[in-house]
Amino acid sequence: MMWKYPDVNIAYFGFKNKTSEDNQFPNPDTQIYLEKDGSIDFNLKCSINFGKVFQKLIEKDNWYLYLTVLSDESDLDEQIYLDQIYGPVPHEIGSVTFGVGFPVHIDGKLVKRNNIRSLDVELAITTKTDKDQDFNNAVKDGCFFKTVIPIWGNN
Repeated sequence: MMWKYPDVNIAYFGFKNKTSEDNQFPNPDTQIYLEKDGSIDFNLKCSINFGKVFQKLIEKDNWYLYLTVLSDESDLDEQIYLDQIYGPVPHEIGSVTFGVGFPVHIDGKLVKRNNIRSLDVELAITTKTDKDQDFNNAVKDGCFFKTVIPIWGNN
């Protein structure tokens, strides 16, 4: 798949479940663990590399980095949005790599009711916010990273 901004790419991607963070486990997790109430709580951390073309673009406009979490494998006919978080990209980063963290929480009732067994996680970059017309298409077009994370014990 060709991305809209080919010189934006992921340098690091990792996540830790809240339980792992509470117990101070040093390494990132490889799958999502459900909390006792069935909810999902994890912190995602990533670093993004910006090429020379994109570095010029961020100097001129306000850009935002979006994390979108959707259902992947589930009892649903179509994917549903579970969480979407965004933050601004600094105009002057000082280097070609930008690091960010996102806290993700998904209600346990939603996970159980739809038997969600994995998450589709996407990162996108755009100048649009949810107040702008055509926001959803801008986030879809600005996607530069996708992965699926399994939910342990919910199979």
